Amino acid sequence: MAITTITITSTTMSSSCSSDSMMEDNIQRAEKIIRKWKIDSHSHSTFVSIFHKNNTTEATLFLNSVLTLQSAMHFLSSNEKKSSNLSIAQRLMQIAMKRLEKEFHQLLLDYIHNRQHFISISNLRLIAEAMIRCGYAKECISVYKITRKSTIDEALYHLGIQQYKHSHIKKMITAPDLQNHVKIWLNAFPIAIKTVFREEKFLCDHVYSSYPAIRNLCFTNSTKEGALNLFTFPDLIVAICKRLKSDTLFVKMDLYNSISDQWPEIDSLFSHESISSVKLQAESCLHKLGDSVRTFLTELDEQMRGKMKKSIAYNLVPA
Repeated sequence: MAITTITITSTTMSSSCSSDSMMEDNIQRAEKIIRKWKIDSHSHSTFVSIFHKNNTTEATLFLNSVLTLQSAMHFLSSNEKKSSNLSIAQRLMQIAMKRLEKEFHQLLLDYIHNRQHFISISNLRLIAEAMIRCGYAKECISVYKITRKSTIDEALYHLGIQQYKHSHIKKMITAPDLQNHVKIWLNAFPIAIKTVFREEKFLCDHVYSSYPAIRNLCFTNSTKEGALNLFTFPDLIVAICKRLKSDTLFVKMDLYNSISDQWPEIDSLFSHESISSVKLQAESCLHKLGDSVRTFLTELDEQMRGKMKKSIAYNLVPA
């Protein structure tokens, strides 16, 4: 079912809303909408998203009710006179945020299968902004991390990227199918950079467009582990093959060229301080691969020169 885009109205408290009875009316109106969509944790019925309805009315009413409730809570908490309406509003807010957490999670899951990305992103942004404005930034970030990190990890897994460890790579080096493992990584690497990570950056930038710090944090949370593991492969190849053999020379050259070709994208994606460790590891891989190849070629040249000198000296010896 198509995901619809929602427009919400910013709610503020004017001076006419100064009475407790006015706040009570606002809270009661919000309560009708919020309780209608309360999530029953004991129910086993299929989850029906507000945002998947053809009519945007319910989603609009729900989000506007949340903002109305937030404004009422702000007014009541700043009022010296204590009111029972504040505790009622707080309980309603918890119900509303539980619903929005579920909606956010579902929309993030649907995002990868939804062709109308601009509509999905628009609704994700509205939910994120509502949660953050209501003081639920931590919950919003947590849902995003859990959902998107697993999506990124799964995408990398389907590309053939494994959890690379020293012992694992060491076995690869001595195995006859080393070239196959390298080929898988070389094919997967540009897709991971240009598609998986770039699309994740696009999603973070648009969902959290109003909150740069959260935007960077969420991108880091969802991609850092997978990106670091991606560069672990060439890093360990260099570390284990310190003494290059001719059959691994071309492996290292291919790895170097692949990272070098994607460098502008790597620099763009991983420059922020929170995720700069990925860029630093990529730089380290390039330096190590380059140095290793240059060292091998230098030693090869010296060996060739030595053999030539011996050959010349031998030919000059009188019979």
